[in-house]
Amino acid sequence: MNPSPAANPLVVTAGKLSAALIFNRNDDFRLALLKRVARKLGEDHGYPTFIKLLVTISESSDDNAKRAVAATLAIGLRRNDLPSGVLTAWGASRMWQAGTQISGALAGQLFGSSAPSRSFGPIEYLTAWLAQGTQRIRLGDEVYAKTLRQLIELIDFDADARLLYPRKLEADTQTELEGVYMRGTRDRLAAIALAWKEGMPAHDIARSALAAGAGNRSSIPSNWVLRDL
Repeated sequence: MNPSPAANPLVVTAGKLSAALIFNRNDDFRLALLKRVARKLGEDHGYPTFIKLLVTISESSDDNAKRAVAATLAIGLRRNDLPSGVLTAWGASRMWQAGTQISGALAGQLFGSSAPSRSFGPIEYLTAWLAQGTQRIRLGDEVYAKTLRQLIELIDFDADARLLYPRKLEADTQTELEGVYMRGTRDRLAAIALAWKEGMPAHDIARSALAAGAGNRSSIPSNWVLRDL
């Protein structure tokens, strides 16, 4: 990826990250770098910025960059150590206002030092963000489907990642840990895993995910604003 001098900062970051991953073949370095970038971007704008970074690479014409990023995600999948982002646990989501955060004092009274939260990889984060109430303004269906498709297309550039990610999602849907996934989230992840394992195109996988959870998604009040990623 060769951004111009006036390129979007995210494009510049994508180019630098891709180059580092392409030219360094050490697994430990590559995974540590990807996780560091996820943490760094998350300091100001949250994990969605990291997802946008992955989408930026997915949209590029640089297949070497896509392969390098997908291969690094495969390392994280093998080690159960994907770059992750934090969302509030669904059990606490009812305590958040529509599209706003609870004030510090009230949050402290309700949750102690912080609201209960969980860490998620890119696809799990995106799906939980859509399907269950969190501290973030909800995604719209079209934004979710487009972003999911782009993530899957990126991951498919590495054979191991393409094999391991749906297996991880399938395992996630079978966990009974309280406060991780609501039913609608679980149904969507299961649909993604099944369609992906069957070799369906990314576009069709995304449509399957939307259809799977449509009946379980909690109603959105009329005054809610849907977020564009």
